[in-house]
Amino acid sequence: LIPEMPGTAPGLICPINNQVIYAVPGVPHEMRTMVKGTVISDLKHRAGFTSAIRSRVLRTWGRTESGLAEMLADRIRELDQLGTATLAFQASGIEGLKVRITVKAADEESANAVIADEEKRVRHILGDCVFGIDDETMESVVLDLLRERSMRLAVAESVTGGLVGARLAAVPMASEVLTGTMVAYSKDLAAKWFEMPPGPIVSREAVMAMANGVRQALNAEVGLAVTGVVSPSESSDLPVGTVFFGLAIGDQIDAVSAAMPGDRNRIREYSVINLLNFLRRELLFGDRKQYKK
Repeated sequence: LIPEMPGTAPGLICPINNQVIYAVPGVPHEMRTMVKGTVISDLKHRAGFTSAIRSRVLRTWGRTESGLAEMLADRIRELDQLGTATLAFQASGIEGLKVRITVKAADEESANAVIADEEKRVRHILGDCVFGIDDETMESVVLDLLRERSMRLAVAESVTGGLVGARLAAVPMASEVLTGTMVAYSKDLAAKWFEMPPGPIVSREAVMAMANGVRQALNAEVGLAVTGVVSPSESSDLPVGTVFFGLAIGDQIDAVSAAMPGDRNRIREYSVINLLNFLRRELLFGDRKQYKK
C-alpha cells in the first residue's frame, strides 16, 4: 500500500518481475499527493538513484522577464561556475512570472539545505516583487495576510465586472475573510450604493468613494475598489487602459492609478491582479511608490 491516503481509496505498489505498477486513485488531487509522497522516491530507489533533485518556484509580479533576467544575471553566472543550482524563468500571464530554482545534491537533506539557501539569495535580489512560492496565488496570499491580521475584506468592482470576487471566492476558506463583493458597472447604480462624488465613475475620487462605501456597507475592516477604461467609448478624457484602484482601511482612504496594456479582456484581467497586489503591498509595506497618485 502507498502510505499517503488523502481520500477514501488506498494506492497500491504492485511489483511484477522486474517492473512495477502504481495504482493511484483520485486523479488529480489524491494522485498528486501519492506521487509526490511515495511514487517518485520509490522509482528513484528502484532505479538506483542516489542523488536528490529539488525544485522551488518563486512567483513574482511587477517585473518583465527581461527585467528579472537582468536582476539575476550575476547570480546565474555564479551558479554556472558553482554548479549547485540552476535558475529558469516562466512567463505565466496573469499568474505572473515564475523563477524556478532547481538543485541536485547527494541526498534529500543536502538538497533541501541548498534550495533554502538559494531561495534566500534570490529573494534578496528580487525584493518584494516575490509574492509567493510554488502553488500560491496572489489571491491566496492576500487572503492569508488579511487572516493573519484578523481583517475582513469587501470589494467594489466596476471595470472588472466581478472577476475580483470570483478569484477570491475560488480560494478555499475565503469566506473567513471575504465578506462580499458589489459590482456596479454604471454610475447610476454606483450612486445608489455608495456616496459617489459628482463626475465620472472612472476617477480617483470615485474609486475612493467605492472603497469606503463597500467597506461600510458590508461591515469589513478593508474596502477595495477598482474602476477603469477598457474601450474608447467609455471616456473622452482618459486613455484606454487607465485603471484606478481604491483602498479603505478603517478611516484611511487612498487611491492610485496604473496603465494596463492590451485589449479589453487583458485590461480587466491584469486589473484584478494589480488591485490585489496593491492591497498586498499596502498590508506588508504601506508602500504605493510603484503606482501613480
